[in-house]
Amino acid sequence: MNQAVIDKASAIINGKTGYIGGGMEGYAALALIDEQGYPTASTLTIAKADGIKWLTFCTSPGQGKVSRIEQCNRASVCINSSEYNITLVGTIEILTDLKAKQDNWLPIMDDGAHWSGPDDPAFCVLRFTMERYSIYVADADEEAVGTLQDASDHLQKPQEHQAPSFEPIFVYNNGQCAQAIALYEKALGATVMVLSRYGEENPENTGPVGEAEKNLIFHAQIKIGKQTILLADDKDNSTKIGSQMQMVVEFDTEDGLKSAYEALADGATDLLPPHRTPYSPCVAGLTDKFGIPWQLMVWHGY
Repeated sequence: MNQAVIDKASAIINGKTGYIGGGMEGYAALALIDEQGYPTASTLTIAKADGIKWLTFCTSPGQGKVSRIEQCNRASVCINSSEYNITLVGTIEILTDLKAKQDNWLPIMDDGAHWSGPDDPAFCVLRFTMERYSIYVADADEEAVGTLQDASDHLQKPQEHQAPSFEPIFVYNNGQCAQAIALYEKALGATVMVLSRYGEENPENTGPVGEAEKNLIFHAQIKIGKQTILLADDKDNSTKIGSQMQMVVEFDTEDGLKSAYEALADGATDLLPPHRTPYSPCVAGLTDKFGIPWQLMVWHGY
């Protein structure tokens, strides 16, 4: 069924946005038509995305990519690994207005190595809009091919400000996350949307990882019916028996997160005030006065 494959591809793409770790994990190949009429590909970090519907990249107006887009706005994006291949075909545009640049500014850019800030005239945004897709995901053993019109029922329309989204997260202290996922697949028909292990992540995100911890689950997303559930192993408590459950709320703005944190903080314990991390511009945590642990994040997918 196309919908399941589209959902998985969208989760993969959203999980790569704003990636600031090492390697090629957050990159996509962007193919444009060059001055001689040939397709020319390059790799770029995905800044923002709405699943397979649209993606943005950051670059400079003086780059060859910009001049190619000015001559021909047709483009293709490919994101692949040994587990999936996502190829999107569509059009691409150059955005130079300040709001677009602010919305797509990534935390890693604060070092000033390339641009002084979102208002730097040497900084611009490329926005790719999908018209056709071809997707293969190995664990679904199915290929989806179609057009934007075909996929429109499965793609969320972007909103100026979205209501916070809620997902429970189970943290397994004794390294049994993988076994739990296998059980939920068998018993409840769960679908694995995203899964990464500590050994695959940048140490900046995970901290030191020992040889015995490399196969523990750093982050997983599964879907049971319409409910998404986050799961992970806690490598620092891998000998402790049992698991914990946290309530995770995702916000589209830092102001929304901070407002919720201030309200929940009344009488709360284990306070972790809003702060920046390598994987999010704003994260906060606490246990409210009723004993419920909460994690608040500005996070658009892993």
